[in-house]
Amino acid sequence: MVRKLAQPLPKAGDNSIIGHMLNGIKSFFSKPANVRMVIVFLLLAAAIAGAVWLYIFSRTDLRLYRLGMTRDEAPPGAIESIMGRTLPALYAMAASAVVLAVISLSFQTIVQSRVLTPSMIGFDSVFVGTQTALVFVFGAGSILFADPYINYFITAGIMIVVSMVMFSFILRSGRNNIIFLLMFGLVLSGIIGSGTRYLQVIMNQSDFFQVQAATSVNINNMNTEIIGIAIPIMVVVVFATLWRHRRYDVMSLGSVQAKSLGIPYEREITINLVIIAIGMSVATALIGSLTFLGLLAVNSAREIMKTHKHLPLFIASAMMAALALILGEAVRVFFEWAIPVTVIINLVGCVYVFYLILKENKT
Repeated sequence: MVRKLAQPLPKAGDNSIIGHMLNGIKSFFSKPANVRMVIVFLLLAAAIAGAVWLYIFSRTDLRLYRLGMTRDEAPPGAIESIMGRTLPALYAMAASAVVLAVISLSFQTIVQSRVLTPSMIGFDSVFVGTQTALVFVFGAGSILFADPYINYFITAGIMIVVSMVMFSFILRSGRNNIIFLLMFGLVLSGIIGSGTRYLQVIMNQSDFFQVQAATSVNINNMNTEIIGIAIPIMVVVVFATLWRHRRYDVMSLGSVQAKSLGIPYEREITINLVIIAIGMSVATALIGSLTFLGLLAVNSAREIMKTHKHLPLFIASAMMAALALILGEAVRVFFEWAIPVTVIINLVGCVYVFYLILKENKT
């Protein structure tokens, strides 16, 4: 009994869940790479918060100031009405940016290239072509085009069907020829783009303006009624991709190494292309064509994070895409620019693609 009492008491928490958690946190932060990753995430989160504040401020207080009013002098319900349009727009921008970034990273992993995006398969062309065909055949006043829910389901459905048909022909019998898929997508984009431009030339002016408004990324004119349908689908796509992050780590090593480590490479490519098709279709149908947003976000995340692990890359890419889209729209509203945010993103994206091509060529 005396010997037992003389033994040192166990330290509190050594064998408890809290103790294991504290040890895990200490081990995590003992690595400089993890500390750097957390700092980057915190800085991106602060930047996103600042962009959100600037966007809300530009649409509320700054707009009232330009009208010579304050919040107290604003008409009853004015601020609530503005916020009723501002918050759904923020949700749509954030969700679309996250989806585009996540599927762009997964697409670059399976095609083993940093200069390609899912848009090269032809999603953007199918989106614009579908809107143009609906207006040309049925008219801008048709329920198929004017009703936001019917238009959304038709557009997203056609993009998914086209991509599935394309995948079934090109990726059948276990022949996952990604290069041929990209070439087919480029040809398909050219054909649909030529037909779309022809229809837009021969349609009347008012219908043309309706098509332009529907296919350009203009957050102010975006129909926020379909957010309740689109965002749940986007959440499922994002979580399905994040859940597979370890498989992307292995697939990034190449087909031979992935197969040797037990990854069914062909089946994984097909599954990922289906997820990418659904995510790209839903996001494009909601917010419009953003060809280079995912490319910019993913490659910026690669440069900042300095890692090959996909989970931190997914998170950083999503945060970079949300920051770029929200901040770009906030700056546009702040300075009252008429130019859409997509023009700025695509311009920067084109320059960055040239830089990546030259960089890859040197290596």
